[in-house]
Amino acid sequence: MLLDLIREELITAELKSKEKDGVIREMCELLAKAGVVGELDEFIKGIKKREQIESTAIGDGIAIPHARSETVKELAVAFGGSKEGVDFQSLDGKPVQLVFMIAAPNDARKEYLQAVARIARFLKVKNFKQRLLEAKTTEDVLRVIEEFDARFPKKMEVETKAGRVVYKS
Repeated sequence: MLLDLIREELITAELKSKEKDGVIREMCELLAKAGVVGELDEFIKGIKKREQIESTAIGDGIAIPHARSETVKELAVAFGGSKEGVDFQSLDGKPVQLVFMIAAPNDARKEYLQAVARIARFLKVKNFKQRLLEAKTTEDVLRVIEEFDARFPKKMEVETKAGRVVYKS
């Protein structure tokens, strides 16, 4: 369930930052303030290191930056929205409006992949994605996620292929 990973204090309906590095810092700070991340700068380095490999802006206005790190105390997801969009060096060249940042401890490999798969499933349902784009408050975001969890309550089965997550519904 996404609500097991995304808590109220990990959501910002409108990001303040308008550029990639600022968004990364802003979202990492949410995770640190919530007690998910112990060492903020170390986690930011992990996220940026992953971004250097390949942008986690997967296209269609979506980015899923993620990292596993010793400084992460529990698997969690932060969410940030941007109405005007942020240049995240997206694979399709379009600005990013929805950012899901995944923080995981080093030993949470399977759960980490399941979180990625659950978010991917969520974003494939156009109605949910559109409603997130329209969300104005944290409560609006939580309501959309609650409805998704009610509609798709089962755990996602995941596999990897060439280092990428492949989910089965």
